[in-house]
Formats: sequence, C-alpha cells, structure tokens
Amino acid sequence: MTINYNINKINRALQDFYNATGIDMDFLQADFTPVGNRRLEHNRYCMEVQSTEQGKHACHLSDRQLLEQCKKSKKTEMSICHAGLVNVAIPLLYDDVIIGYIIFGRMKPDTMLSLPEQYLTTLGLDTQELRKRYTDIPFFESTRIQSVSNIAIMLAKYILLENMLKPHLNECMQSVVTFINNNLEKDLSVKLISRHTNISKSALYKNFHTHFNCTVSEYIHAKRIERSLPLLTETNLSIEEISQRVGFSAASYYSKIFKKQMGVVPVKYRKMQR
Repeated sequence: MTINYNINKINRALQDFYNATGIDMDFLQADFTPVGNRRLEHNRYCMEVQSTEQGKHACHLSDRQLLEQCKKSKKTEMSICHAGLVNVAIPLLYDDVIIGYIIFGRMKPDTMLSLPEQYLTTLGLDTQELRKRYTDIPFFESTRIQSVSNIAIMLAKYILLENMLKPHLNECMQSVVTFINNNLEKDLSVKLISRHTNISKSALYKNFHTHFNCTVSEYIHAKRIERSLPLLTETNLSIEEISQRVGFSAASYYSKIFKKQMGVVPVKYRKMQR
C-alpha cells in the first residue's frame, strides 16, 4: 500500500507532545521502519545503554517485541523494556489496516525502585554510572503513565484526522470503497460490487489484498462493525435492530463478527462503554 506522509506536520505534532509532556515520541512506518532517528538526547541513561552494540541490539529487540504485540492486537500496547523503562506503542489505523505507529516512553515506573542490573550485566557497561543515571530519571506513577497514553491516543487520532498520513487509493479502488460505504445496509456481494463499479471480481480480490491486506468480505465486516459502534453507545436500539441497520443478516452473526473484531460481544461492549 502506498502511503502519503506529511513528515513536517507529523514532526511538529511529535514535538508538541514532547513540549507538553517531556517525553520523546517517534513515528514508524507500518513495517516498523523509523522516519528519522529515535531521539535520545533527553535521556542520558538510554544514551549510555545504547553506547554499545549489545545495548543497541537489546533496545531494538525490546521495541520490536512491543511493536509485534501492537501489530497483532491493533491496540495500544505497553511494556517494560530490558533496561527497566516503560514504552508504549499505538497503531495508526486506516479502515482497520495499520499504516503506521507512534512509539514513546522511556518512563521509569514507580514499581521499579532500583536499576534492573540483571538485564544489563551482559552489556559490559559501568553499572555504577548506569545506576546514577537511572536514579536521575523521575518516577512515573501508573496513573500518570495512563494519562500520557490517553493524550498520545488522542494525538494519533488527530494525525489521522488531519490526513498527515493517508493511503493513496487508485481511482478504481476509491470508487469501490465509496460504493461499499454508501451501501453497507444492503446485501453486498463481490458480484454486486463488481457489477456496479465495472471492476472484475479477480481485480477486486487482488486490490483488496494489496491495499488493505484483507478480503472484500473482511473489509465489509470491519466497516459494518465500525458503523454499529455509535448505535450501541448512543442509542437504545436492540442488537437485532442494530445488526439489520448495518447490513448483517442476523443478530447472532453480527455478534460473532463483533466479538472476533472487538474481543467482546455487543451487549458487553455497550455495558462497558456506559
């Protein structure tokens, strides 16, 4: 999938996050490739850890594990790295497809009272100096870490809303997406979409795999679930009525697909949100 990036706007948004929180944030492409270098100048402890090849490799591995977890869940994920600091990864989603990530952290949790030397003994570094620099990092209470994460999630939504990064769809796919979004409540099929958009079924299958890494039906399901969310949280419509409004043939099938995507059934989701 071809992604258009407005790097200048993204960098300004990341700088604003640092100015407000004192925490560095980095932007990565969907394949985990960083746009620019991760900034370490504000954290002398991390600079020291990464002064060796072993340290750089360990940091890279910690980031990779966090991002893989985020990729799998398509949700915000948090972990404590090998050096005892909290990092957070947030996926940037377009039509339920990850098109990038923001990752931030290097926060010392209040549960980590001392330097995790068991993680660092293999790095060949001066543990006394590391201990001093680790001690200099202020503690982050769990509530503060959660608040910072909430602000970062809002920033991720702002980045998407302002089209700082957006997939480039060819004219054919744009017409298909528009047709699907305008007809979700109908009995959509590949044959029907193909006939109304003048695109062959084989081309539809290929383009959806290329652009969204999913099948046509998976895309339709994702859009129907997305459209049902405000009906669940902002109305008192029954599950049966909601399923019909967004195009599912039966409430039971709607509930099955909903749980697959959201992790809970619609009734439980409604209770959780309220």
